[in-house]
Amino acid sequence: MSAFALRNISKSYGANSILNDVSIEAEEGEFIALVGPSGCGKSTLLRIAAGLDHGDTGSIWMGDREITAIHPADRNVAMVFQSYALYPHLTAEQNIAVPLAMRNLSTLQRMPFLGRFVSGRRTAQAGIKQQVLTTATSLQIDHLLDRKPGQMSGGQRQRVALARALVRQPGVFLMDEPLSNLDANLRVHTRAEIVDLHRRAGVPTIYVTHDQSEALSMADRVAVMMGGKVLQFDSPASIYDDPRHIEVAKFVGSPRINIINAITSENGAVILAGKTVAEGVTGPVGTPIQLAIRPERIKLRSASAKGIAATISRLEFLGSEVLVATHVAGTEDDLVVKAVPADIAHLAAGAPVTLQIDKDACLIFGQDGLRVPMRTPTRIAVDA
Repeated sequence: MSAFALRNISKSYGANSILNDVSIEAEEGEFIALVGPSGCGKSTLLRIAAGLDHGDTGSIWMGDREITAIHPADRNVAMVFQSYALYPHLTAEQNIAVPLAMRNLSTLQRMPFLGRFVSGRRTAQAGIKQQVLTTATSLQIDHLLDRKPGQMSGGQRQRVALARALVRQPGVFLMDEPLSNLDANLRVHTRAEIVDLHRRAGVPTIYVTHDQSEALSMADRVAVMMGGKVLQFDSPASIYDDPRHIEVAKFVGSPRINIINAITSENGAVILAGKTVAEGVTGPVGTPIQLAIRPERIKLRSASAKGIAATISRLEFLGSEVLVATHVAGTEDDLVVKAVPADIAHLAAGAPVTLQIDKDACLIFGQDGLRVPMRTPTRIAVDA
């Protein structure tokens, strides 16, 4: 049984379908990333999970308990928003304490003046203060407790928002692009903090992002969403190395995967620049297919080496690596190769080179975008 599950969720606004029969299930302690382009429905799905919005169809479960119709405050779900959603007039300590005050203090005890005369308030507040301090210390923000949001950096505000979610000890964490407002260096640092927070809390986490590097580096499983559907829900390694849909292959990976339009010849072979690069593709001769190759799975060699002849179109130096755009006769788009600086020493645009493709590099997709079954394992014949 899953610890947290969204089952067959659909949502439309008029004629505009936002979610189409989406199902996501998280095991106890699992980190799930929802990744996809803007407008694919991932934030809407998270809001439905939190109870801030309602699906047209489907159900939400926490263990064996359905919580679809339960009020958001009673779901035992903590949500971290992209904008942090901190109260600007409250200190960090007061912001973190808000969910505890709502849960542990009665309406009378929360009243500013009358509350001080209600029995049990002082004891409850002391307990809340200790929980806030413990949580803030674990996130290394205990020195910020007296500051208001306007006196803190973006990273500090983010940690306060995380502390406010953690202090509740929820049954599930929901995070809606919590790092999008941070600079690049701070994003990388805060990723590690969030993963560590998740592991210490030991509860399911569903994390929405449009950044594929966040999804792949942080999650146990990744759901790639496009057009209101989940195209693939799998481990990060499978999403990257074994995409089941060409849109998943295109979206995940930087630089973008190379795509070549081709047709099958005899015995299901695929020919590139006179070389057989794959065999065993199912379908009749002349079947249109799309051949996909990751840039790092192509090796750049001298023009005299055996392989596929190409010409360098341009070089992009990125420090520890170089992106080399190459043109192969008979192809429309350049093939991008990821190389190290030593591989391109003394090379420039216009220079002839040879491309050697890893034997397991080719991914074959049909015109419908789905992976094409292979009769035999893909084989590469760069020295044919």
